[in-house]
Amino acid sequence: MSLTRNALREKLAPGGAAGEPDEAVVGALDGYIDADEQINYRLPGKGAVVREEAGQTHETTVPGNGSAAAVVTDRKLLFVVATGEQSSRIAISYTEIKDVDAKDGLLRSKLTVEVWGAGEYRFKIADSSDLGAAVQYLQESSECWDRVIATLDDVRERTAEMGERIEAGELEAAREQREAATAKLGKAREYLTRFEIDPPTALQTKISEAERERDRTEIRTRIARAETLITEATHHTETREYTQAYRKFWYARDHLETAQSIARESSVPEPPEIDAKLDTLQTRLSHLEVRPRALAQQACERAEGTDKLPVEVEAWQSAFEHYRDALTAGWGTDIDFSGDVDQLRSQTETVVKTLIDRRQDLAEQLELAGDKHRRGHPDTARERYDEAIDQLEAALQLAREFRSGDPDAIETERDRLGSKRYNVGS
Repeated sequence: MSLTRNALREKLAPGGAAGEPDEAVVGALDGYIDADEQINYRLPGKGAVVREEAGQTHETTVPGNGSAAAVVTDRKLLFVVATGEQSSRIAISYTEIKDVDAKDGLLRSKLTVEVWGAGEYRFKIADSSDLGAAVQYLQESSECWDRVIATLDDVRERTAEMGERIEAGELEAAREQREAATAKLGKAREYLTRFEIDPPTALQTKISEAERERDRTEIRTRIARAETLITEATHHTETREYTQAYRKFWYARDHLETAQSIARESSVPEPPEIDAKLDTLQTRLSHLEVRPRALAQQACERAEGTDKLPVEVEAWQSAFEHYRDALTAGWGTDIDFSGDVDQLRSQTETVVKTLIDRRQDLAEQLELAGDKHRRGHPDTARERYDEAIDQLEAALQLAREFRSGDPDAIETERDRLGSKRYNVGS
């Protein structure tokens, strides 16, 4: 934000020997000095601003009735050449300054400023009372700005790397980058106190902005990482990988809560979507906990509601798998999928017994179908017998695992059917 003309005039009289500023200089600088920018020295000049670069000399001359000045702020050096009708300004930031020198003689004084990649500027000073102090300030400020800006460039690189590591799920590497960025911010603040100048407001602002960007980046990337984990957890839920789903939901919540904590402890506004995502996560975790039992109950109802034996067997198998998930999923985590363990085991045992019986019934049905094709279509008969044997094999496995039914009888039936299948067409 720029200054009013009166406020600018007051800033251009910072003390020393410069006296009241010329109106032409005030007008030339109108809109070029920010409200929070501090003017430390104004050095009235005479003659031209001379720039020498690559063996060529360029002059910005002062008209006969014009004024010239070198203005030293906490952000930059300005050369101003102005009349009431026209003006020229040359702004040099402190990071552009390579060297500063002054020749202070009895008859004339000259400020010399060497700029990286832009040659050298020379300016004759009308009154050298403040010249020595201004040169020292320029030298100190240039070194301070160089060191702070270079350090903040490193902070930005560390911050960007931290964000990439968070999004990749490499949290230890991300933590190391954040700690490195924080250490660099401390180094930048240390530079502000090392040099014999008042800490420039602009540099303090840049350090604060870099700190906010570090926090803003971590907040943003943690939210993005949480969204990725929620998507992955949802996929795991749908594929009945419940333990993995729970862990990824938990990691997502940790990212969101960390992002929330950073926002509340910093000057970065807390993104409103964090609360919404945390609520969604809690809902999904609650649904995850009851999902295996709910799916098991639905499968039982589907099995009891059909009169088609293959569909019924498939439904009882699904019920068994969901009950097993409820009993076994979540080991090593804090989530409890099972509810009442004794009740769930009893329900599982009932489903297993029913499933064994229905697989035997289906095997019998398939055997009868094979018998019908035994004479005229032996290949079809063998297919039906094979399907019946598969049913008995599955039933036998359940019977042995859960000590349900009569494994020996099922094994005998399977072997009998195997012999029958072998003799088709003979």
